[in-house]
Amino acid sequence: MCRWMAYGGPEIYLKDVLFDQENSLIKQSLSAKESQWTTNGDGFGVAWYGHRNTPGVFKDILPAWNDSNLLSLAHQIESRLFFAHVRASSGTSVSRNNCHPFNVQEWAFMHNGQIGAWAHLRQSVESLISPELYEHRQGTTDSEALFLLAMTLGMKENPPLAMNLALGHIVKLMAQHRVSEPLRLSAACSNGQQIWGFRFSSDHQSPSLYYGTPTTHAKKHFQGQINTIASEPLDDQASHWCAVPENTGLVWTQGRIETFAINPGG
Repeated sequence: MCRWMAYGGPEIYLKDVLFDQENSLIKQSLSAKESQWTTNGDGFGVAWYGHRNTPGVFKDILPAWNDSNLLSLAHQIESRLFFAHVRASSGTSVSRNNCHPFNVQEWAFMHNGQIGAWAHLRQSVESLISPELYEHRQGTTDSEALFLLAMTLGMKENPPLAMNLALGHIVKLMAQHRVSEPLRLSAACSNGQQIWGFRFSSDHQSPSLYYGTPTTHAKKHFQGQINTIASEPLDDQASHWCAVPENTGLVWTQGRIETFAINPGG
């Protein structure tokens, strides 16, 4: 499965967390510690927010550890909020359009996991996406389809409710089609001001998810404020990290975390 991280806090260079951590996302792309796939080399992507409402996005199909452009950009770009993702394909093609993060207007989204029997369910799921949002569909992944479905169901107004509704639709479709493969995800979305994270599975084996306070080179540092949400810890300091429980969501707002239950059937 994929690995990802989201940062929110004082402006830092992307390199500070993408490359300069004990267990940085670049190191995870070569050797993840808490994933079924230890190597995540099917492309990468970063999305960062600056002075404009919409994020900048850079994606490619090269392995993240082998892209000098990524290192150069990360060395120069400063941001107060950004996403990064390294991909291990679960069946769809390796292409730039299938790399995360995905974005629509000010919204960015990334995902680790799978919708079971995606090839079988794809048409049914895509039929639930509104026509105006389906125009943004560029790739073939279940991840992008989930994002556009959640956008259809009101992500702009209420991300937790929209994700619950989207997952509920998918769980029902899986039951109708008698799909035995699980639905699993850890995912994040942002509008450039807040970050929402989600951890859920239909078989109680959700991909790992953490939030914490890794050390960065921020010019301003606020003790105890949460600055990172990630698939796995970026360092070995246990005191820096909290694991997100099964079927739980969270929202990051200016260094604070609040959690909520994910209950697609509720």
